[in-house]
Amino acid sequence: MRSRAPLLAATMMAGLSACASTPEPVTSAPVATVLAQPAGAPDLLVVISVDQLSSQLMAEYLPLMSGGLKRIASQGTYFANGYQAQAATETCPGHSTILTGSLPARTGIVANDWLEMARGEGAKVYCAEDPDRRGEWGDRDVISDRHLLVPTLGTFLKRADARSRNIAVAGKDRAAVMLSGHDADQRWWWGPDGWMTDLAPPAPAVVSSATVSTRNLLDAGSAGLQIPPYCAGKPVVEVENRGRVGNDPLGWEPGNYRQFRASPAYDGAILALGAQFIDSMELGQGEAPDLLSLGLSATDYVGHKFGPQGGEMCLQMFALDRNLEGFLSYLDGRGLDYAVVLTSDHGGQPIPERLRLQGVEASRIAEGFVRSVHAPVVEALGLEANQIKTVEPGIPGDIYVDPTLDAAVRNEAIARLQAGYAADPQVEAVFRRDQIMAVPIPQGDPSGWSLIQRVRASYHPARSGDVYVVLKQFVTPIEEPMESYMATHGTVWDYDRRVPMAFYRPGAAALARHDAVRTVDILPTVARHLGISLGGAQIDGVCLDGVHGVRCVD
Repeated sequence: MRSRAPLLAATMMAGLSACASTPEPVTSAPVATVLAQPAGAPDLLVVISVDQLSSQLMAEYLPLMSGGLKRIASQGTYFANGYQAQAATETCPGHSTILTGSLPARTGIVANDWLEMARGEGAKVYCAEDPDRRGEWGDRDVISDRHLLVPTLGTFLKRADARSRNIAVAGKDRAAVMLSGHDADQRWWWGPDGWMTDLAPPAPAVVSSATVSTRNLLDAGSAGLQIPPYCAGKPVVEVENRGRVGNDPLGWEPGNYRQFRASPAYDGAILALGAQFIDSMELGQGEAPDLLSLGLSATDYVGHKFGPQGGEMCLQMFALDRNLEGFLSYLDGRGLDYAVVLTSDHGGQPIPERLRLQGVEASRIAEGFVRSVHAPVVEALGLEANQIKTVEPGIPGDIYVDPTLDAAVRNEAIARLQAGYAADPQVEAVFRRDQIMAVPIPQGDPSGWSLIQRVRASYHPARSGDVYVVLKQFVTPIEEPMESYMATHGTVWDYDRRVPMAFYRPGAAALARHDAVRTVDILPTVARHLGISLGGAQIDGVCLDGVHGVRCVD
């Protein structure tokens, strides 16, 4: 049976560079005929996080689909109103919630990057690095799980039975790290030199083989996919510094990694390596349940490069549907007792140029905005410019004030920053550290959380800033669009917070649910399905009653 994995890899990766067939609308969702629910825990749990897959995208494209994404949503328990409930709707904090049951306020992953002012020039810390080992990997971060403060599902599985395996494959290092946590058996992501890991060598033979096949695909280049009529009907817009955007076929020039990762073939490579791990390690065939986490990154790269409402994202969505159908068909062919959880780390903000076509007042952040607020404070208090910092120059969010300043001067700086930002018409709200920490970590239905509750959900006093700035809706925090970065996410608003959540198990009853749920609810729900204890761990999530007929309380 294992000999089929290389064929799967070739099909899932190389096949995606061919022309795509035109998707036809599906008039009715296929629903499995179920006589009885599957008994017992699945032998293999596959957790799929599709980076930047928003509920808005799912609402638009599911009725037109007929592949794997459609199957998971229509034949599983599908929550259309899932939430990455916190303000920090970025890749790292979003992934940190999925298998920990905890909001970023507990996981400690408050953003993709934060500042540790005591480090001086090296104050910027990446969420998945070991900053004390800088330089060991040359110019790259030394990837590590040290910043994650809580256990993931993989740890709980191993505590219940040490024979369980915890494997992660992703397009981004931070996705692989946050999904697998502290007790990974294997975790891999694609990097400049091939499939990479932070775990001890040697690399399994399947990884070496996958590096060769993925590199060959990358080096071969691709003209991309044929754009079907539905996608071609998306309006093309003019974007400053980018020209006309809306009809790119998602191909890549030979060896161009940045273009390759913004293509469906990138997801195909991730799924292919995941499949090879299933075969080579015989996942789902042991005496204890196994976990395979897959972080599909292409949707995010497409969203950043082209925006989430264009023909490019349309093309990616249909390709994702086909990619996932290929993977599910592979699982079915293996005869495994498996279950799938699908969700996302965050949504995505439409670009202003498209929002204006819809009559929405939208803009990009004013040039020099942050500097215009900070400069008067620095001058009035006689400070150095680097004593007030943002994580990314020119982008508000967490604002850090030098902790070594005299207390009175520091408090005055914080008060002036709050007043300066609050006076700007681009800003919705500004909160100080003491205001945020006075609010309990929010619980329950996330749809009604106040802005400060959303901020509190991803605020950790040791890592977050002294002031937190919330921009108004539809203000894109990018001054000038760039080749691979003209759209983004990371706000408190629902276009970034709302994500799908689906639980699929072949043979289980299909159910569409509309109650508001959170990604932190995934851990306690699947723990119940797997029959494992969380040992009294303090988490924010709750078990979702009735998923696949399973009761949360006996």
